[in-house]
This record gives sequence, structure tokens and C-alpha cells, in this order.
Amino acid sequence: MSRRGSRPSFRDEAFVVRTHKLGEADLVIVLLTRNHGTVRGVAKGVRKPNSRFGSRLDRFCRVDVQLYPGRDLASITDAATVATYAPQIVADVDRYYAATAALEVAQVTAGEDGGEIFDLLDAALADIAGVRPAAHPLPPRTLVDWFVLHALTVAGWAPSLVDCAQCGKRGPHRAFHPRAGGAVCTVCRPPGSLTPPPAAVRALWWLAHGRDEELSRLAESGDGADILGTAHDLLVAHVRQQVERPFSAYAAV
Repeated sequence: MSRRGSRPSFRDEAFVVRTHKLGEADLVIVLLTRNHGTVRGVAKGVRKPNSRFGSRLDRFCRVDVQLYPGRDLASITDAATVATYAPQIVADVDRYYAATAALEVAQVTAGEDGGEIFDLLDAALADIAGVRPAAHPLPPRTLVDWFVLHALTVAGWAPSLVDCAQCGKRGPHRAFHPRAGGAVCTVCRPPGSLTPPPAAVRALWWLAHGRDEELSRLAESGDGADILGTAHDLLVAHVRQQVERPFSAYAAV
């Protein structure tokens, strides 16, 4: 029987997005849950060799967890693996950096619910790991850019890629300003605006609209890596300005 005034325990699916050591054997774990948003919990004894949690609370695994809410931290009392993308991700450095970046951005963009970001993260990790068949395979960095664009859309921070982010004038426009919100017209263009190659902004638009075939052809072209690299840099600059966080893992992809 629960104590009077205590909050009931609950089960939820979750991804481990960050961990911190606590004491000699415990671990503070930041979870992105499907139905309860971001939850900070503690798993007692998880760092001991004989821990019953084992590797079930590793990153890149979708787990079913039992949580008891506390004043500051929830207690994680049970965890069962639902799906794991870890073997494929940790075996490849590009996949690892991309997946780590996805976790970083997911933690910031998830709201109180978390459900939409959770499902996007699940799809992104599966694609980065290569466990889902893809008609038009994309590089890991481009896959995490797909996740970031869609997560920003859910959170309300997506860049404008065609029309002016300030006045709404129909585009496309040549200038791009991360703090202004993306593409900007000649009237609204702030000092310091970028003038990226149109192909880079077009690649972001393709990502936002699921144009995998075009992206796959671009990735395989002679200058595709440079164009997608510029598109990635634009998105990193945008998310840093809009959310005002360094996003070190995402910038390192």
C-alpha cells in the first residue's frame, strides 16, 4: 500500500538520454519517456558487476521501466529491454556520433508529453543503426539532421527554408540567418546573414519533406558530401541560436 500523499508508481517506455554517476554504485539516469516526458531517476547499485539491471539501462536501447516518483528523483526499480540499437551503433563511429547527437537534441526538444519526440527518436535510432530496410540509404549525419528538423518542428523551432522567417514573403530567398529563424528576404535580412549555396537549403527542405530519393542521389554525387555538410552546419547554427544551448554532440557529428 502506498503512503498517504505519495504519487503512484508507473511503467513507461523510455530511452536513456544521459547518465551521471552517484556515489560508488548508483547512477542518475535522464530518461525520455513515451508518456511522461523527461524523467530524472536513480538506479541503485546499477554500476555493480552483479547488478540485476545489467545492460538494460544503456543508451540506444528502448526499455520498459518501472518508476516510483520522488521529491527530486524517481526510483528506477525495474527495466526490461524492448528493442536495442546499441550493437550496430557502437560498432561504427559515424553512427555512434549521430545517435549521441540525436539523444542530446531529444532531451531538449521533448515537452511534458514527449510522445512525438519519443517516436521520432525511435525511428531515427533504428535508421542510424541500419536495422530498418531503406530504399534510399542516407549517411548517419543526414539521418540525425532529419531527426533534428522534425524534432524542431514538433517543438515549434523549425527554420523557415523557403519563405521569409520574419515577414513571410514568399521565397526562396538567398539569405539565411539562424537567429532570425532561417531564410530571410532582402528587406528583413539582418547584418551578418549567411548566403549559403541554394543546394544546401534545398537539401534541408528535402529532409523536412521526406525526399529520400533526391537526398540519396545527392549524397552519392561528387559534391554531395560538401552540400550536405553545409546543410548540417546551417541546422547546427539554427538550433544553437533558437534554443540557446551549445549542442556539442550535435555539432561534432
